[in-house]
Amino acid sequence: MGGKRPPANAYQNCEMGDTLCNNGLISEALTYYRKAVDMEKRNAGFRTRLGDAYAYSEMSVKAVEEYKKAIRLSPRRAEPHYSLAEVYRRFGQWDAAIPEYRLAVKHNAMNAFYRYRLGSALWQVGEFDEAVIQLEVAVQIADTDAFYHFWLSDILSKRGRIVDAISEMQQATIFASSDSYYSFRLGLLYIMGGFFEESVEAFKRAIMLNPEDKSYHRVLAEAMRLCGNDYEAGLHETIAGGMDSFDYASLAAMKKGAGVNTNWDSE
Repeated sequence: MGGKRPPANAYQNCEMGDTLCNNGLISEALTYYRKAVDMEKRNAGFRTRLGDAYAYSEMSVKAVEEYKKAIRLSPRRAEPHYSLAEVYRRFGQWDAAIPEYRLAVKHNAMNAFYRYRLGSALWQVGEFDEAVIQLEVAVQIADTDAFYHFWLSDILSKRGRIVDAISEMQQATIFASSDSYYSFRLGLLYIMGGFFEESVEAFKRAIMLNPEDKSYHRVLAEAMRLCGNDYEAGLHETIAGGMDSFDYASLAAMKKGAGVNTNWDSE
């Protein structure tokens, strides 16, 4: 009577491990994943879950061992290739990560996030054109997901394709209409492309969504000056006047990440 029965088979042990993982109890989850693997040593899925738990626990060597065992058992399974690539990525081992990301994409070609990760890794090693291609495919797969439009826009802007970058960021603002940062980034892209009036509208949208962010008022003021609207620019500069050194540093970091070089980050 009383207590809940312990897991009776490998599947139930893995399921219990998943439940514990989802609640942040990784150490406890490891016990159940190990039991699942002991019961079905040739199950690649269970080994991948065990590897993931090791990775979450910062036990990277053991994680890699489990992923490699899973790959030997089921080489066409995408998940262990992806998870192995993630461990390599964590340590900046791009030459090891990229082949595993490629295999993950090969075996699950419609997974947009795998393509995003592959594209990001390719960007790190200077394979810029292929990085763009992978993000373009990710957008095609998940065409209503703002995340992929945002990142495609980001790398297009860094490749100097500002008009294309603007188009993708516009899509991002449509599919994540409550995200002020996307509107802010769209405004920066308009500035880079010389579309100053459009930048004003984008920054106004960012402020509407997040009126407390003084850095948005700062960039809006500069955009308004570029449009010759000095009076309203002054009003927003007054609001932004309360920016402290942290605010300026944050704004500078955001603009650096966007590839924008202006004098807006100086007091």
